[in-house]
Amino acid sequence: MPKVSAWLIGRATGWLVTGVFLSVALLFWFGYHGIQEWRQSALLLAERRSNAAVDLLVEALSRDMRGVQESVLASQQWQEFAGNQPSEMGSLVASAFARYPYPESFFSWKADQRNGQFWFLHRASRRPGWMRADPGPSRFPVVIDRDPDVARVLMERLLKEASSGRRVTVFEVEIGGTSYQVVAQLSYADAFKERLAEVVGFTVSLPWVRQHYFSDLARQVWEIGSGAEEGLALSITDGFGNQIAGVPIADVGTLTNQRTLALVFVNPDAVLSLRANLMRRPWVVKVSAAKDPAVSQAIVGANRLLMIGAAATLALAVGLALTARAQAAAAQLTELRSDFVSTVTHELKTPISTIQAAAETLAQGRLHGIESFRAYGRLVVTEAKRLSRLVENLLAYSRITDVADVYAFEPLAVQVLLNDLQEEFENRLDEAGFDMQITIEPDTPRVRGDRLALRLLFDNLIDNALRYSTTDRRLALTARSRGESVWIDVSDCGIGISADELPHVTRKFVRGKNLVSGGSGLGLAIATRIARDHGGHLEIESAPGSGTVVTVRLPAAL
Repeated sequence: MPKVSAWLIGRATGWLVTGVFLSVALLFWFGYHGIQEWRQSALLLAERRSNAAVDLLVEALSRDMRGVQESVLASQQWQEFAGNQPSEMGSLVASAFARYPYPESFFSWKADQRNGQFWFLHRASRRPGWMRADPGPSRFPVVIDRDPDVARVLMERLLKEASSGRRVTVFEVEIGGTSYQVVAQLSYADAFKERLAEVVGFTVSLPWVRQHYFSDLARQVWEIGSGAEEGLALSITDGFGNQIAGVPIADVGTLTNQRTLALVFVNPDAVLSLRANLMRRPWVVKVSAAKDPAVSQAIVGANRLLMIGAAATLALAVGLALTARAQAAAAQLTELRSDFVSTVTHELKTPISTIQAAAETLAQGRLHGIESFRAYGRLVVTEAKRLSRLVENLLAYSRITDVADVYAFEPLAVQVLLNDLQEEFENRLDEAGFDMQITIEPDTPRVRGDRLALRLLFDNLIDNALRYSTTDRRLALTARSRGESVWIDVSDCGIGISADELPHVTRKFVRGKNLVSGGSGLGLAIATRIARDHGGHLEIESAPGSGTVVTVRLPAAL
């Protein structure tokens, strides 16, 4: 029944531990996915914010870049002013200069004027480098100028554009060593667009817009959109990858969104086909949320929770594993103790019953002859020694946790110790037909130990050798010196111990599977503890069917 109870307890404990493990695993699984979804939500929110920011920035830039063409060039005032009085357009141009920073000059031409009569209206605060004469400081923001050479260059391109019947055109040209983008609106005198009637347009200095326009406008839009406060990063690069505005942004996956931007200061819808050279290398606008504090905090927080959760789960798993192991060990120990009690009870009853039967025989006077009396006397002595050894083992087991306190260490001669053992087992050896050989190498020093404890140690080893020897009844005690230690071997030719049992036979209550006679399961455990308490060591070498050699290493008495 105790074995059945221990088995049931072990099974129930195993199922309970398994259930707890599964619960912990499910808890960690759902917690992990919850944290991952939280982190993914933060990343998705940051991605959407960067996407919205880049859309806002590109829309703001595109709208501003086509603003002059849509609102200024399309104004009715250009058609109403007389070509020989450009000052009439001063207010409109001044207003355009104030609203839009990128036009450097406006120009106008009408067919009713003399050939080459281009009127230029320059920005007073930023006059073009090709302007021939400097009229000096001006209180008005617009400076009116006429330059036949520049007018001729522009007119040649405009007539070429007009041959295609374009209403709005854009092209690049170099004037005075500076690259310009020219945007012009063309009007025709006939319905077939064969005769050019009027041209109005503006020039944009490309080096200036690279250095000033995009960085200033992007900063203004960024500040209005609170992009800097939200931890977003901005980058504008030209078609060759050169940084124009913002900061360099490396590719950081979904947290970076980018859009392309054509460097044309005109509404693309108003131009049937933009020049290939103007569109072949679009500019790139990027916005990244990689350094967004909210994302960083979410990622750090998620990682921290994952680490804490993993550590807690690991600690709980280790605790459960240790608990399960302890419970299994406790169940095994309970079973071993049950076997131990049963075995010890039997071992105690056997010599007591034998001594009792011999005593009753002697008391009733059933024996005749001196040899009978001697035989019964030897039997009583043998069983008494057997009972004494068992009691000594039980007493040693009861104090094994503090056995060192009862030792009386002294130098002991190995010869005397082994002779005492031979005398103690002499009758039993003779009756069982054992041949015990004692070999002590010359110059073997004395050992330092407790005489009674060492007697108990070797009593258990010899008793085991006698118990587990069958047909080949040979026993050998060998002592030799090795450095500062004395090695004493107890060798038999018995049934041996299997390799899987060797690590366990020195534990309390453990008995071999191939048991042929009784035993308490304490002998080797007590012998190992006594050897360790003496500063020594006990080793076992054995193989089934080949016998066993137990080596006890004890410190030499110096």
